[in-house]
Amino acid sequence: MVRLGAIGTALLLVVLFTVSRSRAAFTTTTANTGNSLATGTVVLTDDDTGSAMFSVTGMSPGTPVSECIAVSYAGSLLPAPVRLYGSTTGALDTYLDTTIEVGTGGSSATCTGFVASSTPFTGTLEAFSATNLDWASGLSVFTAAANPTSRTVRITFAVQNDPAAQGLSSTVDFVFESQA
Repeated sequence: MVRLGAIGTALLLVVLFTVSRSRAAFTTTTANTGNSLATGTVVLTDDDTGSAMFSVTGMSPGTPVSECIAVSYAGSLLPAPVRLYGSTTGALDTYLDTTIEVGTGGSSATCTGFVASSTPFTGTLEAFSATNLDWASGLSVFTAAANPTSRTVRITFAVQNDPAAQGLSSTVDFVFESQA
């Protein structure tokens, strides 16, 4: 029994000596230093200097009103979709035919020179605000593929020829948003 214990101890010492010697003889390392991480930017501006696009009184059927706004994306994250959504209050939105066009030229000062390249929405203002509630359901205006990218949006309102529209008013808040 003593002999068996001595053999076992000897074998254990041989294994430990071999493993510790082998592990020390075959080692190496490599380094990957100076890693750096940074976020990109999403930058969206318009040229109306924070003022309302529309302030119209005395509207009547057959006399549409239009305003333009230049929207620019200058962020570093591309492509960057730009969407438009809004909310309304008041009862006139049911009777306001609304056309939203996207193109080039024109500005918030004047639509002179505006050339439409697409018409992403036609319908009533009520329908626009009911279906374009937030970023997820917003109207696709354009996708910035380069930095910077600018588009002009022309919005036109026309009162329907319906006596029920008389004396009504509405307000609308438009929001342009980009996420990338």
